[in-house]
Amino acid sequence: MQLIFKNKPTFSEVDSCKIFYNVGALLDIPTGRYVRGMRGENILNGGLSIFTAIMGKGNTYKSKIARYMMLSAASKAAESGFLPYLNTYDTEMNIDVEHCIELSRKFDAFKNIDLVKEGAWSITDKTHHLGNEWFRLLKEFLRDEKIKNAKSYTMETPFMGKDGKPIKTIFPSFGDLDSVSEFITSDIDEIQNKNEIGDSNGNTIHMRSGLAKTRLLMEIPSICNAASHYIIMTAHIGKEISVGNGPMASTPVRQLPHMKPGEVVKGVAGKFLYLSNLLWQTMSSTVFNNQTTKGPEYPKTSDCVDEGSFDLNLVNIKLIRNKSGPSGYSFDLVVSQSEGVLASLTEFNYVKENDRFGIEGGRDVYNMILYPDVKIRRTTVRSLLDTNSMLRRAVKITADLLQIKTYYKNLPFEVPDVKSLYEKLAKKYDWKVLLNTRDYWTFNQYDHPVPFLSTMDLIEMYYDKYVPYWLQK
Repeated sequence: MQLIFKNKPTFSEVDSCKIFYNVGALLDIPTGRYVRGMRGENILNGGLSIFTAIMGKGNTYKSKIARYMMLSAASKAAESGFLPYLNTYDTEMNIDVEHCIELSRKFDAFKNIDLVKEGAWSITDKTHHLGNEWFRLLKEFLRDEKIKNAKSYTMETPFMGKDGKPIKTIFPSFGDLDSVSEFITSDIDEIQNKNEIGDSNGNTIHMRSGLAKTRLLMEIPSICNAASHYIIMTAHIGKEISVGNGPMASTPVRQLPHMKPGEVVKGVAGKFLYLSNLLWQTMSSTVFNNQTTKGPEYPKTSDCVDEGSFDLNLVNIKLIRNKSGPSGYSFDLVVSQSEGVLASLTEFNYVKENDRFGIEGGRDVYNMILYPDVKIRRTTVRSLLDTNSMLRRAVKITADLLQIKTYYKNLPFEVPDVKSLYEKLAKKYDWKVLLNTRDYWTFNQYDHPVPFLSTMDLIEMYYDKYVPYWLQK
């Protein structure tokens, strides 16, 4: 069938996909989809979007999750050999720079780097820059450095465009605004300084604050998209105040379908809910201790009981809004107060708590089906994951299989069970080779020292529909 019209508008069209950066910790598959790479591989385009929002009650680790997302995505970009620029704007004025550096060093790309001393990470707060000045400086960088010099900073990705050529993008920068609830501009600060609490002259503060945040949220998507700047904002959740009593009382409403009735985002314009590409909510946080030992469920070492510790926490997080696909899903992240989000431990706990998916053996000693060489205990798995890269990959692939089975309902084939996948591929491939791979995309996709192999690639290999490009003769 042919287009009937001889001429059509000469619009400049968008790329076939908006580029996301993989972050791991169960956060990629629910937010993305698999697309073809330039060499036929399946690339998961999910994780960190241009504008990601995280909201929740106090002490539910919003900041740590935001920082993990930013650092994880930035570490993937850095594997190209270039350091991206990161910016953190702390409106709550409680950030610890040394702790931030410790969190960054959990990623191999930043293990031996002080990002702050290198000038790659600017960490500031509103004692140094009020909101309007911070945003002005950020826009100047994005507009005058990145967009103006776009040709110098543009790189090829492994994603295939509509013309069959690699999609190109400006090398990314990253930022987090923590939190937008406490974001104020200079005019608001001036009113506060000139008026006592209760003065009528201060009555316009909330109106002015709302207008400033609305403008910020309206400008962020366009300039961040144009400059390839990936920003994360956090905000606090509170309860809507009921008006009236008895039959005249107002009925709490849902701001979005997957939010609870009566929940509102504190001090934030409604556009926070609608303009973000991804909106997460931290639903709850509980200390993750073993009922018998009273220490962490997964101790750092087998001889470290650490009774009464509050370090390990289980944070339930829910995808409230997703412009790239379905929403409403929730799962648990394992978060350490000292080490941040523990991605591999999160993935292991996910499969273990889902009927020990992909795990075989007894109650106390067991192994991953995809990596039977290593025996695991509750008290050793954390240290093993920290030191054994093949175990980490086996856990990641297993968690991916379960997520694909759970979230992707319209695949043209059935997701194989872990045992079948392992046994069939073992007839053709060496699993030690398959586990010495990476599943996240990079700018140096085809020159990276570690070959690429996604979980969807493995599924297609199971059905004899794909052979990894790096194994083809």
